[in-house]
Amino acid sequence: MISKNNVSFSKIDKKDYFIYIEKNTNRGIFTPFYKGTHNSFFYDFKISKCRIFHKDAKSYSILDISLDGKKIITISNDSGNSLSNRLRIVEIGTNKIFLELNSMYIYEAYFTGNPQYILCRGKDYNIVNTFVLDIIDKKIVYLLRENIFLSNGCFDEKRTYFIYPSTYEDNTINHLNLFNLSDTKFAVDYSNIKISKVCLVNKKDLALIEGNKAIYLYSNKRIYWKLDLFLLFTSEYEGGIFYLDRKIYLDTPALVRESSDSEIVSSTVLFRIDEDSGNLEYLVLPSDIKFKRFTTMFGSKIIDASGNVFDVRSNKLQQFPLKLYR
Repeated sequence: MISKNNVSFSKIDKKDYFIYIEKNTNRGIFTPFYKGTHNSFFYDFKISKCRIFHKDAKSYSILDISLDGKKIITISNDSGNSLSNRLRIVEIGTNKIFLELNSMYIYEAYFTGNPQYILCRGKDYNIVNTFVLDIIDKKIVYLLRENIFLSNGCFDEKRTYFIYPSTYEDNTINHLNLFNLSDTKFAVDYSNIKISKVCLVNKKDLALIEGNKAIYLYSNKRIYWKLDLFLLFTSEYEGGIFYLDRKIYLDTPALVRESSDSEIVSSTVLFRIDEDSGNLEYLVLPSDIKFKRFTTMFGSKIIDASGNVFDVRSNKLQQFPLKLYR
C-alpha cells in the first residue's frame, strides 16, 4: 500500500538534462546528462538523425526550435565575458544565421507564434528582465510586468499568448498577447493560493501549481479541484507536470518502499491525476527507468535522463541511443 511515509521524490537538478520535442515536426533538442558539460544537439526523430551545428558541440546550447521545425535558437557557452553571451537564430540544414546578438546575457529564449518576436529572459546592464525581442530590429519592444522564469509560465498551442503567474499578487495570473503586446491580469477566484507555476492542459484549462504544496485545476474561470501534495507525500515535490489522455502526470517519478514480513520492496512509480475527478493514480515503471525527471516527448512517449523512452499507453520501453551523442 502506498502511503505518504513511503514515497520519496528525487531532487531535481535542472542542468541534468533537457529535451524538447516539437510535436508537429518530431524534431527536438536533447541535452544529455553529462557532468561538467551543457552541450546540446538537434535530433530528427522522423529519420533518426542527429545534427551538430559546430565542430565543438560543447561551446553552445540549443534553447528552442521554431514551430515549423526549421530554425533553432542557440546561445554560446564559451564566452569569457560574464556580462554577455552570443544568441543566434540558425536555419536547420543551411546554417544560415537570421539573428546574432551579443549585447546581453540570455538565460532563456523561445520562439513565439509571431515570427517577428522571441520571448527572452536575460541580463542587460546587470539588470535581469523578461522581455519580448524584435528579431528584425534587434531591440527590446516590451518588458513583461515581472521578471519571472519563463519555465514557470506557458504558451498556448500556437504560441499566440503567454500566461505566467504574478510573483507580487498571490492569486493573480498575467496574460501576454504576443501579437499586439497587450499584457492583462486576472485574479483567480480563490484567495488562499500563491501560484508559482502555470501549465496548460487540454488546450484550454490551466493547472496551477502552488510551490510544492498543491496542484489546482482552473477551468471555466473557477477552481475545479485541488490536490494537496503536502497531505499525500512527506517528500517535497519540486517537479512539473505534463498532460495526456485527460490525465495530469507528475513529471518526476517517485520511489516507493513497501515492506512485507520478509523484505522491503522498492518500486519506481509515476503519479498522475485524473482530470475529471482530481483523484491520484499511479503507474509502476519498468525497473530500467531511472530515478530522474521525465519530459514530454511526442505522442504518448516520455524519456528519462538515461535515454529510456517509455510509452505510457502501451507500457513499452525503448532505448534512445544516448551514448552515441555524449
